[in-house]
Amino acid sequence: MARGAPPPGATSATYGVSRRASRRRRWPKRLVVSLCVLVVLALVGAGGAYAYLMYRVGQIPRVAVPALARSTGGPFNVLLVGSDHLNGGRRADTMVVARVDPSTQRVALLDIPYDYFATVVGMGGPNKISDALGGGPQAMVATVEHDLGIPINHYVQVGFSGVVNVVNALGGVQLDFPVPAYDKMSGLSVPTAGCQTLDGTQALALVRSRFYTYDENGSWQQTPTGDFGRIKRQDAFLRAVLQRVKASILGDPLRLNSFVSAVVHDLTVDKGLGTSTLLQMAEAFRSLGGSSLTTFTLPTQIVNTYGVYGDVLMPVPSLDRATIASWEAAVGAPPPTGAPGPPPSASAASAPPAGGGSIVTNRTTPPFDPRPC
Repeated sequence: MARGAPPPGATSATYGVSRRASRRRRWPKRLVVSLCVLVVLALVGAGGAYAYLMYRVGQIPRVAVPALARSTGGPFNVLLVGSDHLNGGRRADTMVVARVDPSTQRVALLDIPYDYFATVVGMGGPNKISDALGGGPQAMVATVEHDLGIPINHYVQVGFSGVVNVVNALGGVQLDFPVPAYDKMSGLSVPTAGCQTLDGTQALALVRSRFYTYDENGSWQQTPTGDFGRIKRQDAFLRAVLQRVKASILGDPLRLNSFVSAVVHDLTVDKGLGTSTLLQMAEAFRSLGGSSLTTFTLPTQIVNTYGVYGDVLMPVPSLDRATIASWEAAVGAPPPTGAPGPPPSASAASAPPAGGGSIVTNRTTPPFDPRPC
């Protein structure tokens, strides 16, 4: 099967492609985490080369974010934001809160859906939470704190211009595909089942895939799991990345330097994120195996064509609070300082409108999705 060509007999209807959908090609929700994890792991992999570490950390651009909550010890929360810098970087394509407990070296990730409807700080009312980045890192942090009731202690933003080079610097990532898979829109082409080594181009096509199509007894079927299915595939990608970085970078100085050179300039961090905190993050992620990464996604209610906002994902306050509590408990007690804003139930954007669609909470892995080898 040629890369970029549709499967035999496929039509545009097979993919359900609309003009609006084809324009909404977003960067993956887990790719931001992968890049952050790889950077800090690679820096730690430099071993005792403290001067090298300081040199590389000094190359990372920094930004003032006054809305950040002060860290007073214990677990801390880092807002990881991904933007491909299209339209001036006015929207966050990826929003993940990483909760790190340095004492236990445990990490849990909370994924915030792109279309999550929230009261965006500084914009005078509700909107998709991804639009908060239009007000800069300060507005992004303040919005997450206000709407989710989560104190954010640090901020990391990642640009994706070097994604292909980063994966290639790893020597590719390995994923096991139960069946052949394809996505006409993203360019993904996996013609045979089994363990595959994806280069940067195909890895990017996988994690960007919104119209994932798989072979079922000789017939091409489009996945019914939508964006939540894509999140699961991105989880598998991140687990494969964790395995790969341990196997191919942390003992190979040449590949280590090549990787760090490819990604360090695509990061922006808050001015208070020092070397010691980066090392704490790195050590926590380094202790993880590919199967031990704990992830959560905020439950949402699907609402199509919601006025001028288009399709949105409405918060489900009671389920959101329970998910956040489970996420906090996954690594330890909540931070000593309370969140500066109200809990989700107090947000002006929290009440799902009458007639909304189904509530999405299912995170099980479908049998046709890839897994780390």
